Amino acid sequence: MTKTTASSRFRVGVTRLVLAVLVLCALVVSVEAQTVPVRLIGAVQWIGGQKMALALDDGASVHVDLASVEQEAYQRLTSGDRIVVTGALSPRRDRVIATAILPAQ
Repeated sequence: MTKTTASSRFRVGVTRLVLAVLVLCALVVSVEAQTVPVRLIGAVQWIGGQKMALALDDGASVHVDLASVEQEAYQRLTSGDRIVVTGALSPRRDRVIATAILPAQ
């Protein structure tokens, strides 16, 4: 084996190792982002289709994805109704993916 061939194989091996580590890190971050539990209490701002905006008591507004919730849990909700939303942050952390909606006590 020549010095050039050994050097090329070493670079290819290192490149593959670096790529494998990067992919593994991306998977870990993705899985962690999907499993961040969330429990929010607030008032419905608007609801349409499988999307909703929830006004929190501190004034913030959160977008909620209702695709994973039974329609019966939210079909009668109207603007101003106080609710508890349980779910998880989306992978992009731009909305909450709801798994349950209950009236606030």
